[in-house]
Amino acid sequence: MKMKSSNKSLMAWVLFILLAIIWGSSFKLMKMGLHSFSYSQIGMIRISLAFLFTVLIGFKYFKFLNKNNWFPLFIVGIFGNGLPYLLFPLAVSKIDSSLVGILNSLVPMFTLIIGLVWFRLRIKWIGILGIVLGLAGAVWLLMPGLKIDPETLKYGSYPVLATICYAISINTINSRLKDLGSMAITLLSLMFCGIPAIVYVLFTDFFEIMATDEIAWESLSYVLILGVVGSSVAVILFNYLIKNSGSIFAASVTYAIPIVALLWGIFDKEDVGIQHALGMLTILLGVYLVNKRGSIGDRIKAQKEKAEV
Repeated sequence: MKMKSSNKSLMAWVLFILLAIIWGSSFKLMKMGLHSFSYSQIGMIRISLAFLFTVLIGFKYFKFLNKNNWFPLFIVGIFGNGLPYLLFPLAVSKIDSSLVGILNSLVPMFTLIIGLVWFRLRIKWIGILGIVLGLAGAVWLLMPGLKIDPETLKYGSYPVLATICYAISINTINSRLKDLGSMAITLLSLMFCGIPAIVYVLFTDFFEIMATDEIAWESLSYVLILGVVGSSVAVILFNYLIKNSGSIFAASVTYAIPIVALLWGIFDKEDVGIQHALGMLTILLGVYLVNKRGSIGDRIKAQKEKAEV
């Protein structure tokens, strides 16, 4: 019995590290894909590949689409996949991928902020302090020393906007799609942006690039990893981790993703300095304080159970 528990714990940590590497490396993969493709092509190819792969392994879950859940699934598809998958490579096309990866860690904070408005959740002073610290860290990264660089400010706002999109998606799943499993949500939400994405790719110069660009296949391989591993396999692993190790442990991967992104930035000799480390630590401290009372999903569940009593 003890051996089984030990093996389960080891598996949880293996998945934790694997997810941190996959999601923390995604910004590096976008950067590599930009050698041949535009930011919009990377986003749409990623969505297309993720959708096709998910259909391949989970086509039977189409039966769970009905008139009661199509709209929340549409919201999850657009805000959880479509818009962020365009905004992140757009940002990486002009600013360092490490900075984009660090800003991605704002997701839990915006999830709480939207949850406060959406579900009228109560928040204590420590949560307010977490929000203030998270926003301060983001401002510091976008305006180091409070000096304004218009390009950094403009393109740095895109990953922030992407994290807000993710927060909308997470709150939608927590409130409207609790009865659907992770595979069904992944497949059916991707359907709403996957089919248009395939059409978009077919009507761009994708095939011309593949035929004339010497490194096109190499660039496509990075986007393939991004789409299949980063957008489909990783989500399945993440949900497995939530089910077997709890949402708090699974959500802790948020703290490891920007560290991996920062290490890739150092490896690529990006302009990574002490200001990036300070900004990252400030955001992560804010995220920690925001999650001090538990995840947004746990709070929503507790509030609803209390209301039903």
